[in-house]
Amino acid sequence: MYSEILEDKYQEGTLKEYAHWSLVVSFRQTTLGSYIILAKREIERISELTDEELLELRQVMQEIETTLLAAPDFKPDRFNYLQLGNSLHQLHFHGIPRYRTTRNFSGKEWIDTRYGTTPVILKKSEESNVNEVRQIRDALKPFLK
Repeated sequence: MYSEILEDKYQEGTLKEYAHWSLVVSFRQTTLGSYIILAKREIERISELTDEELLELRQVMQEIETTLLAAPDFKPDRFNYLQLGNSLHQLHFHGIPRYRTTRNFSGKEWIDTRYGTTPVILKKSEESNVNEVRQIRDALKPFLK
């Protein structure tokens, strides 16, 4: 299942590969810089993670958070994570940077209209195009260890 997912459009948004996880820019830009942390082995439950996978997950989260805070156009105020698995039955986490104030990126104004409340993942029909995902990926990569 993992290889099928990454053979799809998500390859365009790949930020970094780890031993147990892939870090990709989400096509559902709920807020600027939204990302997905996807388990490489076929697994559905957090409770099934090994200690090694859990430690590396922490590393992935630390690295993407540090990256977003360092990238001049991003600098989120908070980070939210969702792990739902309703339509994609492969363990993954939605990382949603949260912004108190408006950000401008690539000629677009980004407003976190739900700041301070629960984020709502965008619908498939509201997905970003490949070019926008590449621009976000390319803006973040220089700051990712």
